[in-house]
Amino acid sequence: MDKRIFSCAAVILIFVLLAFLAYNYLEIIQEKIYAPPSREVYSNRYYAVERWLKETGSPVRIEKGNNPSKITEAAEKVVVVYANAFKWENAKEMLIPWIEKGNMLVICLDYYNKNNIDDNLLEFLSVFGIGAELTSASGEYWDDNTPNFDWTIHFSVKEDSKIFVIKDKSGFIRLAETTCGEGILTVTGYPVFMLNHHLEKEINARLTWKLTGEKADGQGVLFIRARYIAKSFFGKIMEKGNIISVCIPAFLLIVLGFWMIIPVFGLVFEEKQKKSRPIRERFSSEVNFLKKYKSLDYYLEIYDRELQLKDELKLSKDSKDREKNNYRETINKIRSVYNGTDKLKRRIGGYKTGTGKK
Repeated sequence: MDKRIFSCAAVILIFVLLAFLAYNYLEIIQEKIYAPPSREVYSNRYYAVERWLKETGSPVRIEKGNNPSKITEAAEKVVVVYANAFKWENAKEMLIPWIEKGNMLVICLDYYNKNNIDDNLLEFLSVFGIGAELTSASGEYWDDNTPNFDWTIHFSVKEDSKIFVIKDKSGFIRLAETTCGEGILTVTGYPVFMLNHHLEKEINARLTWKLTGEKADGQGVLFIRARYIAKSFFGKIMEKGNIISVCIPAFLLIVLGFWMIIPVFGLVFEEKQKKSRPIRERFSSEVNFLKKYKSLDYYLEIYDRELQLKDELKLSKDSKDREKNNYRETINKIRSVYNGTDKLKRRIGGYKTGTGKK
């Protein structure tokens, strides 16, 4: 049998034996390693909430809006609005009927100054007996039994109103929730409890779920806010890398770009044109080459047949006849050069090809 068959069989047998020994005598030990967060986590502070809602059957949609019609046209049941970049004109006339139908509206007052709060928003909240105030007192607001709220904004409610509130350790109202028809209106400050690094706290997770996934009932949640996009690799280098290591590749990239467009738009400076050999030297070299390989006669016969073809066509114009005679005279001179003389360059250089004149 062929030796190659035995060689292949031996190699296969060795690998099978090694696999058998590894399976029976080597122990597999699980090892946990730390993996840093992805770029999406660093750039999107709500990445954990969005992923959590999607995995539990509540689709998440993020839009930019500037008027209440964006809310009323939403197909989602729960809408979380960041109030700072929103226009609240005609909010009372448009949003109250939408909430009464069974929808839930969460308004996050991401302001750091009461004077910046939209007057139309304050008027809208006053319909439900809720007022917004700027927290100016200092003190301890949080403990393990209190969600992480924004400490710059707190709320006031009417004493006789049936509004559910959550207070911090100092007694400030950080969240207010009231019913409106079959729907619910919730107001809070900047939703710190929804951020990635706060969501691991159980009380923050429960509050986030109650305001979003629980009320959405699988119909989705709409966030009206800016979309956080993961930074590119180049942007990450610009932020944390060495500026010199960024400038050098950028400069090389610019140079390479100009070099690539030169064939399209031409050179950026004038190049010196290389001079070629005189026409008589090139012509004599070609004739020498054809003579060496005994192809000159065949080469000249082609011109003879061409001239005969012109004779058959009976060219009537004098210019064509002169051109024909000039070609024939040139062919005859080339033949005479090789009929017993070696002074090829001198003989060819003494006249111009195509004219027949020395």
